[in-house]
Amino acid sequence: MRLDSEVVFKPHSCQALNVSGKALTIISHHEHMKKSDKQFGQYIFDNHDFDGNAEDFMEITAPLIGFIVHSFNSLDGLLNSTICELINDRSDEMGAIIIYKLPFSAKVDLFYRLVRSIEVAGEEEISSLKTLIENLKKCGTLRNAVVHAEWDHVDENGYTFVKMHFDKNGMRQHYWQFTPDALEEIDQFIHDTYMMFDLFDEQKQKLFSR
Repeated sequence: MRLDSEVVFKPHSCQALNVSGKALTIISHHEHMKKSDKQFGQYIFDNHDFDGNAEDFMEITAPLIGFIVHSFNSLDGLLNSTICELINDRSDEMGAIIIYKLPFSAKVDLFYRLVRSIEVAGEEEISSLKTLIENLKKCGTLRNAVVHAEWDHVDENGYTFVKMHFDKNGMRQHYWQFTPDALEEIDQFIHDTYMMFDLFDEQKQKLFSR
Protein backbone atom coordinates (compact mmCIF):
# COMPACT_ATOMS: atom_id res chain seq x y z
CA MET A 1 0.00 0.00 0.00
CA ARG A 2 1.41 3.39 -0.94
CA LEU A 3 1.18 6.08 1.72
CA ASP A 4 0.60 9.66 0.61
CA SER A 5 1.95 10.97 3.90
CA GLU A 6 3.32 9.42 7.04
CA VAL A 7 3.57 10.52 10.64
CA VAL A 8 6.18 8.97 12.93
CA PHE A 9 5.65 9.16 16.69
CA LYS A 10 8.67 10.03 18.78
CA PRO A 11 9.04 8.10 22.06
CA HIS A 12 7.91 9.97 25.20
CA SER A 13 7.04 13.05 23.19
CA CYS A 14 3.89 15.06 22.58
CA GLN A 15 4.98 16.01 19.07
CA ALA A 16 5.43 14.17 15.81
CA LEU A 17 7.34 14.95 12.65
CA ASN A 18 6.27 14.17 9.11
CA VAL A 19 8.74 13.25 6.41
CA SER A 20 9.44 16.91 5.73
CA GLY A 21 10.27 17.59 9.38
CA LYS A 22 7.22 19.80 9.97
CA ALA A 23 5.64 19.51 13.42
CA LEU A 24 2.14 18.08 13.41
CA THR A 25 -0.68 18.04 15.94
CA ILE A 26 -1.19 14.56 17.34
CA ILE A 27 -3.47 12.85 19.81
CA SER A 28 -0.97 10.58 21.52
CA HIS A 29 2.70 9.80 21.91
CA HIS A 30 2.79 6.05 21.44
CA GLU A 31 6.11 5.22 19.90
CA HIS A 32 4.97 2.12 18.01
CA MET A 33 2.04 3.70 16.18
CA LYS A 34 2.15 5.49 12.85
CA LYS A 35 -0.60 7.32 10.98
CA SER A 36 -1.15 7.92 7.30
CA ASP A 37 -3.76 9.56 5.13
CA LYS A 38 -4.73 9.19 1.48
CA GLN A 39 -6.74 11.29 -0.92
CA PHE A 40 -10.29 10.03 -1.30
CA GLY A 41 -10.71 8.01 -4.51
CA GLN A 42 -13.73 7.50 -6.73
CA TYR A 43 -15.22 5.07 -4.24
CA ILE A 44 -14.90 4.64 -0.46
CA PHE A 45 -13.13 1.31 -0.83
CA ASP A 46 -10.59 2.44 -3.45
CA ASN A 47 -7.90 2.86 -0.78
CA HIS A 48 -8.88 -0.33 1.06
CA ASP A 49 -7.39 -2.67 -1.52
CA PHE A 50 -4.81 -4.08 0.88
CA ASP A 51 -2.62 -7.10 0.36
CA GLY A 52 -2.21 -9.53 3.23
CA ASN A 53 -4.17 -11.88 5.45
CA ALA A 54 -6.33 -9.93 7.89
CA GLU A 55 -7.34 -13.13 9.69
CA ASP A 56 -3.77 -13.84 10.84
CA PHE A 57 -3.43 -10.27 12.07
CA MET A 58 -6.75 -10.41 13.93
CA GLU A 59 -5.83 -13.62 15.73
CA ILE A 60 -2.98 -11.71 17.36
CA THR A 61 -4.68 -8.37 17.94
CA ALA A 62 -8.27 -9.35 18.81
CA PRO A 63 -7.45 -10.12 22.48
CA LEU A 64 -5.58 -6.81 22.73
CA ILE A 65 -8.60 -4.95 21.36
CA GLY A 66 -10.69 -6.66 24.02
CA PHE A 67 -8.28 -5.57 26.75
CA ILE A 68 -8.54 -1.96 25.52
CA VAL A 69 -12.34 -2.07 25.61
CA HIS A 70 -12.26 -3.56 29.12
CA SER A 71 -9.74 -1.01 30.39
CA PHE A 72 -11.65 1.90 28.90
CA ASN A 73 -14.96 0.72 30.37
CA SER A 74 -13.29 0.59 33.78
CA LEU A 75 -11.98 4.14 33.26
CA ASP A 76 -15.43 5.32 32.17
CA GLY A 77 -16.98 3.76 35.26
CA LEU A 78 -14.46 5.46 37.54
CA LEU A 79 -15.13 8.80 35.85
CA ASN A 80 -18.88 8.29 36.38
CA SER A 81 -18.39 7.53 40.05
CA THR A 82 -16.09 10.52 40.55
CA ILE A 83 -18.56 12.91 38.91
CA CYS A 84 -21.41 11.59 41.03
CA GLU A 85 -19.36 12.06 44.19
CA LEU A 86 -18.45 15.61 43.23
CA ILE A 87 -22.11 16.46 42.71
CA ASN A 88 -23.33 14.82 45.92
CA ASP A 89 -21.13 12.69 48.15
CA ARG A 90 -24.14 11.23 49.98
CA SER A 91 -25.91 9.75 46.98
CA ASP A 92 -25.04 9.00 43.34
CA GLU A 93 -28.62 9.44 42.12
CA MET A 94 -28.45 13.12 41.12
CA GLY A 95 -25.10 12.61 39.40
CA ALA A 96 -26.40 9.53 37.60
CA ILE A 97 -29.37 11.54 36.31
CA ILE A 98 -27.07 14.29 35.05
CA ILE A 99 -24.61 11.99 33.25
CA TYR A 100 -27.29 9.67 31.88
CA LYS A 101 -26.69 9.20 28.12
CA LEU A 102 -23.79 11.68 28.09
CA PRO A 103 -20.92 10.66 25.78
CA PHE A 104 -17.49 10.23 27.31
CA SER A 105 -16.20 13.56 25.98
CA ALA A 106 -19.12 15.44 27.55
CA LYS A 107 -18.47 13.72 30.89
CA VAL A 108 -14.82 14.75 30.75
CA ASP A 109 -15.90 18.35 30.17
CA LEU A 110 -18.41 18.15 33.03
CA PHE A 111 -15.75 16.67 35.32
CA TYR A 112 -13.38 19.53 34.49
CA ARG A 113 -16.02 22.20 35.18
CA LEU A 114 -16.98 20.63 38.51
CA VAL A 115 -13.38 20.43 39.68
CA ARG A 116 -12.58 23.89 38.39
CA SER A 117 -15.44 25.32 40.44
CA ILE A 118 -13.94 23.65 43.52
CA GLU A 119 -10.54 25.15 42.72
CA VAL A 120 -12.01 28.63 42.37
CA ALA A 121 -13.90 28.31 45.66
CA GLY A 122 -10.82 27.01 47.45
CA GLU A 123 -8.50 29.51 45.78
CA GLU A 124 -6.05 26.72 44.97
CA GLU A 125 -5.42 24.52 41.96
CA ILE A 126 -5.22 20.73 41.88
CA SER A 127 -1.93 20.26 40.07
CA SER A 128 -2.79 16.89 38.53
CA LEU A 129 -6.03 18.10 36.92
CA LYS A 130 -4.62 19.45 33.66
CA THR A 131 -2.73 16.27 32.78
CA LEU A 132 -5.63 14.09 33.90
CA ILE A 133 -8.06 15.94 31.62
CA GLU A 134 -5.65 15.78 28.68
CA ASN A 135 -5.13 12.05 29.18
CA LEU A 136 -8.86 11.39 29.53
CA LYS A 137 -9.46 13.12 26.20
CA LYS A 138 -6.67 11.08 24.58
CA CYS A 139 -8.10 7.87 25.99
CA GLY A 140 -11.47 8.67 24.44
CA THR A 141 -9.91 9.36 21.06
CA LEU A 142 -7.78 6.22 21.16
CA ARG A 143 -10.67 4.03 22.27
CA ASN A 144 -12.90 5.35 19.49
CA ALA A 145 -10.19 4.81 16.90
CA VAL A 146 -9.71 1.20 17.99
CA VAL A 147 -13.38 0.32 18.39
CA HIS A 148 -14.58 1.98 15.18
CA ALA A 149 -11.65 1.01 12.97
CA GLU A 150 -12.60 -1.12 9.96
CA TRP A 151 -10.70 -4.23 10.98
CA ASP A 152 -11.80 -6.06 7.82
CA HIS A 153 -9.47 -3.74 5.92
CA VAL A 154 -6.01 -4.29 7.39
CA ASP A 155 -2.80 -4.61 5.42
CA GLU A 156 0.22 -6.75 6.27
CA ASN A 157 1.78 -3.84 8.19
CA GLY A 158 -1.27 -3.32 10.41
CA TYR A 159 -2.56 -0.15 8.74
CA THR A 160 -6.29 0.06 9.42
CA PHE A 161 -8.87 2.52 8.11
CA VAL A 162 -10.04 4.73 11.00
CA LYS A 163 -11.96 7.72 9.66
CA MET A 164 -12.55 10.27 6.91
CA HIS A 165 -11.74 13.95 7.23
CA PHE A 166 -12.49 16.97 5.05
CA ASP A 167 -10.06 19.88 4.87
CA LYS A 168 -8.80 22.42 2.32
CA ASN A 169 -7.34 19.57 0.27
CA GLY A 170 -10.68 17.78 0.04
CA MET A 171 -11.75 14.46 1.50
CA ARG A 172 -8.99 12.38 3.07
CA GLN A 173 -9.02 8.86 4.45
CA HIS A 174 -7.00 8.23 7.61
CA TYR A 175 -5.19 5.02 8.52
CA TRP A 176 -3.47 4.08 11.76
CA GLN A 177 -0.90 1.35 12.17
CA PHE A 178 -2.31 -0.74 15.01
CA THR A 179 0.57 -3.12 15.63
CA PRO A 180 0.41 -5.40 18.69
CA ASP A 181 2.96 -3.13 20.40
CA ALA A 182 0.83 -0.06 19.67
CA LEU A 183 -2.31 -1.72 21.02
CA GLU A 184 -0.50 -2.80 24.18
CA GLU A 185 0.71 0.77 24.70
CA ILE A 186 -2.81 2.13 24.24
CA ASP A 187 -4.11 -0.31 26.86
CA GLN A 188 -1.29 0.69 29.23
CA PHE A 189 -1.97 4.38 28.65
CA ILE A 190 -5.64 3.91 29.57
CA HIS A 191 -4.61 1.96 32.68
CA ASP A 192 -2.12 4.66 33.69
CA THR A 193 -4.84 7.29 33.30
CA TYR A 194 -7.09 5.23 35.56
CA MET A 195 -4.38 5.17 38.22
CA MET A 196 -4.00 8.96 37.99
CA PHE A 197 -7.28 9.30 39.88
CA ASP A 198 -5.46 8.17 43.05
CA LEU A 199 -3.25 11.27 42.94
CA PHE A 200 -6.23 13.45 42.02
CA ASP A 201 -8.23 12.16 45.00
CA GLU A 202 -5.31 12.79 47.34
CA GLN A 203 -4.89 16.37 46.14
CA LYS A 204 -8.65 16.98 46.21
CA GLN A 205 -8.88 15.82 49.83
CA LYS A 206 -6.06 18.15 50.82
CA LEU A 207 -7.97 21.03 49.26
CA PHE A 208 -11.18 20.04 51.07
CA SER A 209 -9.38 19.77 54.41
CA ARG A 210 -8.07 23.32 54.34
